[in-house]
Amino acid sequence: MGFLKRLLGFGTTVAGTVAAVKVSEKVKENNPNGVQDVNGDGKVDYKDYVIETKKAAKETYDEFMQKAPGVVADAKEKGAQIYADAKEKGAEIYEDAKKTVQETFSGK
Repeated sequence: MGFLKRLLGFGTTVAGTVAAVKVSEKVKENNPNGVQDVNGDGKVDYKDYVIETKKAAKETYDEFMQKAPGVVADAKEKGAQIYADAKEKGAEIYEDAKKTVQETFSGK
């Protein structure tokens, strides 16, 4: 269980890092000349960055949610194909092993 817990923790860390990078890229894309005075208070400060980051995070999330159904469908299709291939190969491997065991113990 320890290995699985570490693996899931690592996956979560990677996913969080990828999300942060995507949001950062979206902030840069939305503000090619840098973040400006978004809230109209006459100065560029952390509040403007927070507003732009929130906006970019929502856009990134929306893009992800649009792509997610297609990605899930592709994964299901590929998973089904992998399962079918493994089932077929498994039967072949089983028959080969059975034959080898029979030959070994029958003295041939």
